[in-house]
Amino acid sequence: MNRQKIFYVNAILIVGFLFNTINSSAQVINLDSILNVIEKNHPELKMYEAQANAYAAYAKGAKALEPPQFGTGFFMTPYNPMMWKADGSNTGMGSVMFSAQQMFTNPKKLDANADYMQSMVNIEREMQGATRNEMFGMAKMRYYEWQVLKRKLKILSENEALLEYIIKSTEIRYTYGMDKLSAYYKAKAMLGEVQQMKLMAETEIRQLMVELNTLMARDKNMEFDIDSIFSLKNYDSLLVDSAEITSKRSEYRALSANINLLRSKQLLEYSKRLPDFGLRYDHMFTFGKQPQLFSLMAMMTVPIAPWSSRMYKSSITGLGFEIEALKSRQESLINATTGNLENIKFQIRNKKLQIGLYEKTIIPSLQKNYQTLLLAYEQNTEELFMVLDAWQNLKVSQLGYLDLLNDLLQLQVQYEKQLEIK
Repeated sequence: MNRQKIFYVNAILIVGFLFNTINSSAQVINLDSILNVIEKNHPELKMYEAQANAYAAYAKGAKALEPPQFGTGFFMTPYNPMMWKADGSNTGMGSVMFSAQQMFTNPKKLDANADYMQSMVNIEREMQGATRNEMFGMAKMRYYEWQVLKRKLKILSENEALLEYIIKSTEIRYTYGMDKLSAYYKAKAMLGEVQQMKLMAETEIRQLMVELNTLMARDKNMEFDIDSIFSLKNYDSLLVDSAEITSKRSEYRALSANINLLRSKQLLEYSKRLPDFGLRYDHMFTFGKQPQLFSLMAMMTVPIAPWSSRMYKSSITGLGFEIEALKSRQESLINATTGNLENIKFQIRNKKLQIGLYEKTIIPSLQKNYQTLLLAYEQNTEELFMVLDAWQNLKVSQLGYLDLLNDLLQLQVQYEKQLEIK
């Protein structure tokens, strides 16, 4: 009779648990959508885009000539106005001069200046790519953390329901003298621990939601959910050479763009040795009976003079040293990236081995141990303490497995950051 009552109570608890579902109306966003929103909306990426457009606009005007110069005034005119007019044999003195002048900058200088400004555009584009890669890495890390936490919540909810079932069952069994009160309180304490862990996981999820909303540059309290789909990549079996790093890494390409910028600046400095040309026309409206006069002059700068060439020559030499420094930074970046990739690949292999042990041996064995003890407990051949200990070990192993899975996903993101894999 007692067993029959316990069976009915257990059945009611299980049915109630199955129908206790929570409907969520929050929008579900996948990882690609989040990355696309970040790329489109984040103000820092917009800043780089605006700066690149600014330099592109500057480059369009880099070949402009200097504006023409116009002037007017008295030319070779006496202070005494009486001498301006013609008087007998005196034809008068002085004139009003109108002047126009145009300097023509050497075309090679203009081309070098335009190339220099265009090089600034390329730097901003590559810096935008490096910043975007950092943001994508942050978003993917937060996204995968959220996915793992959702799995943890599922396990904790199942454990919470199980403990509530055990507690209800223990209350009934204790009424009939079939269980100890100490086991009941131990189960209650374990239930509180599970509920605390659920609360912590839900808090972490909320924090991750705010961080992702921040990266997407939208309302920080906007509610949304994520999907549970992710794929584990076989990055640990890939071979990476320096050519792949140089082609994919924005930081490397940014250094290359800086080198090109310095080379453009070298050419700009070198172009200063070239002469500029000018043309000046003056027309004099003379006073009295003097004939009308004009002056037409061609001009040329002489930048190869020793006292004027010293500046651009020293600048060219200094820029050459800066280029060598950036090349060394590129070599250092390749060396560091190669080392990071090998280290990440080793850690990925190690995590996969540990996860395999959990999947094939640890969790199945603990699951069978728990089920065996639970069956023995239901048959009154085992103590509840043993069941709770077995459940505790199983829960710890399940959560440990998810921690390893999160570590593996974070390593995967680190690998993708190194090679800017979206």
